[in-house]
Amino acid sequence: MKRLCLFIVCVFLTLNFISLAEASCGSSNCTLIRGSQSGLANEGRFVVDLSYRYIRQTDKKKGSSDFSGNVDVAKVEFETGMIEPAHHREFRTINELAQLDISYGVTERFTLSMSVPFLNDRKHEHIDGIGTPSPEFTNQDGTSGFGDITLMAKYAVWQTVKHQLIAGVGLKFASGDFKLKNSEGDINEPTIMPGTGSNDPILSALYSFSLIPNKLGLFASASHRFTTENSLDYEFGDSTFIDGGVSYQLNEKINLITQINTRISRRDEFLGMDVPNTGITFINVTPGIVLAASENVSLYSHVQIPVYQRVNEVNLVPNFGIMAGISYGF
Repeated sequence: MKRLCLFIVCVFLTLNFISLAEASCGSSNCTLIRGSQSGLANEGRFVVDLSYRYIRQTDKKKGSSDFSGNVDVAKVEFETGMIEPAHHREFRTINELAQLDISYGVTERFTLSMSVPFLNDRKHEHIDGIGTPSPEFTNQDGTSGFGDITLMAKYAVWQTVKHQLIAGVGLKFASGDFKLKNSEGDINEPTIMPGTGSNDPILSALYSFSLIPNKLGLFASASHRFTTENSLDYEFGDSTFIDGGVSYQLNEKINLITQINTRISRRDEFLGMDVPNTGITFINVTPGIVLAASENVSLYSHVQIPVYQRVNEVNLVPNFGIMAGISYGF
């Protein structure tokens, strides 16, 4: 009971802190799988997970094809309520995210979890004002801040020796700053903001099957984020995540994992208008390793390799992603 009270206090303090902070797991950072937070925590036990993600966006796509031309993308003019097509030319975006996840096993079947992306940093390079007499290269329009917090409740609706089906429901809070200004004093691009400005419900499901107990397992998961419009009249597209994979316990300390991760996001909208260059379908293969450093501590690392990427119109896409983290249970 004391541990449950401590978890509730942590949630309360965090939700009060975020009103003073900047924030979010934005568009690209959310494509990487998470560490130990997908399943359930043992009853009466906390799992604290600290992770780091790095995603480099430099590859060019037109639809699903490689592209050698210029990636000219639209700008949303929040001040005038207009969308200006082909406003600036994208060169590179480097995404870095540091995240804290806390889970508590309320019962054997029921777990509460909280995700806190406390560092969300995007380094962004583009040419502004293309098509004008004086286009200008800038690398000063990136953003950095504290991320949107997500709370989840997960329950094992079916649990046997070999099978487990976990259903989850959650909410991503509008805790991050989504009105940061660029070098010209205008509100920056929505897709590189720390936060989205919207409160978004989430539904999820995870199924795991122990093919060979304590040796070989299969798993599949799906989740959907129902986005809502923020106070700037901007709505990010709903996102669906579908994952599947296999885990193999090599020995007492090493677990090898290979996953296929799919993300489908519909096009964004501003004042009811479709926003050009938004909306994606990404499929990645993600090999990883988990090392049991001690009875309570695990280290893990994953590399995400794109195998299919589709964008609307043209855009930059990730050419790889990495994730590393540490989990501690007590």
